[in-house]
Amino acid sequence: MPFYNPEDKTFYLYFLLGNFSGYSKGGIYLTKTKDFAQFQPVSAQILTGEVGDKDRHIGTGSIIKKDNSYHFFYTGFNDGPMPSVVTKATSNKLSGNWIKVPSFAIGAPAGYDKGEFRDPHVYWDDTRNKYVMLVGSRSEGKAVIARFQSDDLNEWESIEGIVATTSDNPQKFEIETDTWIMECPDIFKLGNQWYMVFSRLNRDDHRKTFYRIADNPDGPWRKARDVDGHHETFDGLYLYAAKTVSDGTNLYISGWASSGQERQANGELHWGGMLITHKLIRQPNGKLYPTIPEGVNSKFSQAVNYKDITRHGSVSVSGESFILGSGGKVVFNRNASSAKIEMKIDASQAESGFGIAFGAHDSQEDIYKLTFDMSSNNKYNTPALFMYHHNKELNFTPLIVPINKQFDIKIIIERQVCVMYINGNVAFTNHISNMEQNPWMIFSDNGTVKFSDIKIYR
Repeated sequence: MPFYNPEDKTFYLYFLLGNFSGYSKGGIYLTKTKDFAQFQPVSAQILTGEVGDKDRHIGTGSIIKKDNSYHFFYTGFNDGPMPSVVTKATSNKLSGNWIKVPSFAIGAPAGYDKGEFRDPHVYWDDTRNKYVMLVGSRSEGKAVIARFQSDDLNEWESIEGIVATTSDNPQKFEIETDTWIMECPDIFKLGNQWYMVFSRLNRDDHRKTFYRIADNPDGPWRKARDVDGHHETFDGLYLYAAKTVSDGTNLYISGWASSGQERQANGELHWGGMLITHKLIRQPNGKLYPTIPEGVNSKFSQAVNYKDITRHGSVSVSGESFILGSGGKVVFNRNASSAKIEMKIDASQAESGFGIAFGAHDSQEDIYKLTFDMSSNNKYNTPALFMYHHNKELNFTPLIVPINKQFDIKIIIERQVCVMYINGNVAFTNHISNMEQNPWMIFSDNGTVKFSDIKIYR
């Protein structure tokens, strides 16, 4: 739940924390950053209530400032007749001193699911000259964003919601999606277009953070399409519950990368994980492409020497470049700490089955392979990046392939999280359990691929 404070030029990142050892209670906690690279210590902000309280458990929300007060709208979960409600707390500052408003509770209107009513997002709507609140819910068997409007942030009236449709020609008050519920809805305006961000809960290969665009907050809300196809996500499965924040110049999106390695029996990754932030760049066609935040890129500035320790198969060396034929791979020494890896890949003589792998110890049998597929000959019918472990697909995200098939790569590895940025327009986050202090490698299973300008920074 990010919020930018122009007074101290700081991003306030609020997040949910359960009942963990070392923390007094579950609820909403805060860390602060100026660059998404260095963070201040975590502090408790709004803690869960007691048995019988409407916020016995707490869910996602958002902050908005009015006059000299901050209003934090959030989800309250309980065992009462309204099991999920919107409630709020107020404060005269962003850190601490939050006072809950016991009398404030908005439940699901008639026709909406009382148990699926959560994640309020409040913004100023200049088309209505009112505050508008979005709440993720369901109605008549469909996902819907319930909406309310207000003049003062205290009294709210229900207005027409935004209903999910699987049609590629959505109408007013409709949004193009097949999601079961639109979690963590977020809305903002860039130029003359409106953007809606939400997380798709469905327990399948597309449980990700999505976005849609419209000319008006009432819709119709469509995928960003042009002659080159559509664009609708910022990352793979490991960016979830993400919301945007802007300092007035730059736009960022922050969410979490699951701490789980594989999906559980119910189809979901483990809930919660590590903070991930991408910078978003708006294209002339309206599409939003993710790239590495400047602060994260510059954090890793100390060059580190490296060496290749093993070569297998078809490998030739030209200067500092490695040219790999089918079956070729090069293993490099382990990285003993968090690092940034940079390289260029020339795939003009290949189509698929090449990339970078981690956990390349011993015989390289337990590796996690970040694999490029520039074809559309896969189950998603689109060029894509995949993560494989023992030939099992764990994650994917669409890949934008330039005409020359040249890729400029930046990889951030920290603890068990690996984020790969490609050409400033694709991000691919993964949880790799054996990545720390193990060798890594480059490989080509098919075709000839050139890896060059490899550099490592810490």
